Amino acid sequence: MMKSEDFTVCRCENVTYSEILAEMDKGVNDSREMKLKTRAGMGFCNGRTCGHMINKITGDTEDESPVFIHLRAQPPIRTVSFEELSGGLLDDEKNIKP
Repeated sequence: MMKSEDFTVCRCENVTYSEILAEMDKGVNDSREMKLKTRAGMGFCNGRTCGHMINKITGDTEDESPVFIHLRAQPPIRTVSFEELSGGLLDDEKNIKP
């Protein structure tokens, strides 16, 4: 439940700042663990939008941190054309050509 002074950190998975703080109170102490517990950074953008903020909140970017753990964004394995997705091309008579 989002409070009025709360804000959304991860738009893709709708994870709020209060949810992140609640998980930190339970013992989550790095961005990788936060990703596994809240799904923040696992949405469509793969952490490209919220990853830096999650790293800052959990303290993964501070100099005194012994190990820098960051959220890793992964691009798709390969691009797929609309032709492949649709199963073929349409001709002028709306017939599908394989």
